[in-house]
Amino acid sequence: MITPQFTPDDIERMLQEKIAKYEEKIVRILRIVGEKCINEARTNGSYQDQTGNLRSSIGYIVLKDGKPIEKGGFKLTKSGGNGQKEGETFINKVISQYPSGFVLVVVAGMKYASYVEARNYNVLSSAELLAEKEVPKLLKALSQ
Repeated sequence: MITPQFTPDDIERMLQEKIAKYEEKIVRILRIVGEKCINEARTNGSYQDQTGNLRSSIGYIVLKDGKPIEKGGFKLTKSGGNGQKEGETFINKVISQYPSGFVLVVVAGMKYASYVEARNYNVLSSAELLAEKEVPKLLKALSQ
């Protein structure tokens, strides 16, 4: 007769450790993509940001089951302005829309950001395209 050298609790603990490591990798991937997106949006924004507010309001958050895990961006790009505050306020309002799963949210928090996009200027469009390309590629690499 073979006697196991482990218990069901050992198996459960091992599985939970594996899940935690996998989740850490997912968060890292989403953080990397978030950073790439804000860099893309700030660098390639095709609008004239006279006050610095719009670029300062660009940032991201990574959520797990509706709870913030990582946050970035919202950096002051010119002196003065309230873009950082507006971006942080906006992203905090958006969090409640994503109560489950892993989510990356990238925002331009100024109220007029969508108006600028509608005028054929790039605010977040190129960042969105970048995320749509990068996330599946990185997640695929994670699963291999």
